[in-house]
Amino acid sequence: MRKSMNDFRVVHRAATRVWHTENLYDFADGHYLYKYSPFFAILVAPLGLFSFKLGEVIWLLGMCLCLAFTLNQSKKMILGDKPPPPYFYLLTILFTSKFLAREITLGQTDLLMLLFIFLFISLLDRGKEFWSGLFLSLSIMIKPVSLIFALYLLYKKRYKTVGYTIIDCIIFLFIPAILYGFSTNLSLLSGWKTVMSVSSPPLLAVDLNQSLFAFFFRFLTPTIQNVNLLSINHTIVSWLIYATILCLFLLFVFLNRRSKLVEKNLMYHPECIEYSILLIFITLFSPLGWVQNYSSSILAIMILLYYVLETKFKDEFIFGMLILFFILVDVINFEIVGRRLNDLSLYLSFLTWGTFILIACLSKLRLSKIA
Repeated sequence: MRKSMNDFRVVHRAATRVWHTENLYDFADGHYLYKYSPFFAILVAPLGLFSFKLGEVIWLLGMCLCLAFTLNQSKKMILGDKPPPPYFYLLTILFTSKFLAREITLGQTDLLMLLFIFLFISLLDRGKEFWSGLFLSLSIMIKPVSLIFALYLLYKKRYKTVGYTIIDCIIFLFIPAILYGFSTNLSLLSGWKTVMSVSSPPLLAVDLNQSLFAFFFRFLTPTIQNVNLLSINHTIVSWLIYATILCLFLLFVFLNRRSKLVEKNLMYHPECIEYSILLIFITLFSPLGWVQNYSSSILAIMILLYYVLETKFKDEFIFGMLILFFILVDVINFEIVGRRLNDLSLYLSFLTWGTFILIACLSKLRLSKIA
């Protein structure tokens, strides 16, 4: 375990540094540079009281619990209290195995973020806006791109929840001042900003980065992988990326408006598709969308698997697209096809193409007035 959960070293080291009020953002850490908020280090500080080996075990158990909760909440959003179809969970694990395997072996934080997001959704549905905003804020402290849910809340005119989220974020940003002092806390926040802005650009075209940013930069600018179709100025490519993000968000808004035309919702939660797409956007729109980060697509994959099983494979388009997704994402990996083909799939952004497939299938469900 010590050799595999390398990313947990980042978390454990930050937790240890908190107890000694040391700087969290040290570029001497190299690849394992801490990139989360100062508050997240406070949140995981109890892990710093344990040895690294024991901390790994605690973190692993925590990730397993977060995964179990995420699967259970996703199932409830899709089926309510109804029992799932045969092999439902097994197929879900199979289709998300590539993400989950890397998430758990690396000791990443995505499953904890998903725990907070699903708590946010659950509490929002029950009208507990204060607590809902609290958990959305906790998610933002891990991945700021979670703010996309706040945009959705603004669009839905849930201003009270947005207000609680903003207030909680401000409080969380300054809680480390209790230990570090106000001026040092400001330095930490500045360090966080610097790390985020400096560390991302060199990694935009790295093969394991499967975000929308990496997709465009690999295909439209000269890269060491030589997969570029065109050679376009980086500034223009950046504008193309933001234009694509805007178009995808407009598609999302259009699909949401179409929800009023759904005749008989196959899904228990009326906004199930909306939340599944937003969860995909969290990784797709992040400058650094690593393979393991696509654990956020669990809800989307569960929706499509349930639909295919419930309709007994009658929708040939979605069934075929799911099989294509499985081949592109799960079958083509190092253990099955070898390093050369696996590396080629990363250079050609097969996972990003797979994400587009998920969005297309979810869109079809909504446009077909099924969900």
